[in-house]
Amino acid sequence: MTPRPRSNDKVVPISIGIPISLLRRLDGEFSYQQSRSLWVKSAILEKLDQDFDFDSVPSKQLLGILLNRGIIDYEMLLILKKRVEEIEGVQ
Repeated sequence: MTPRPRSNDKVVPISIGIPISLLRRLDGEFSYQQSRSLWVKSAILEKLDQDFDFDSVPSKQLLGILLNRGIIDYEMLLILKKRVEEIEGVQ
């Protein structure tokens, strides 16, 4: 059996303080098998993505962000980059 490959994006434990009432409310949302850490991580990502001003980022930089987050692959990056260059050339 081969070992699992190492992740490039290491997981770092953090400690935060929240009121006990909020913790009880949060824990009431989970079943026994669900992960509180995964839920908090998803909530953070959603908040960061929601507040992100996509209009202020140049198209090529936005493509880099999408590639780094794994939303598009390298082949799609090249296709979209070519399309952006075509659109910018017309304007």
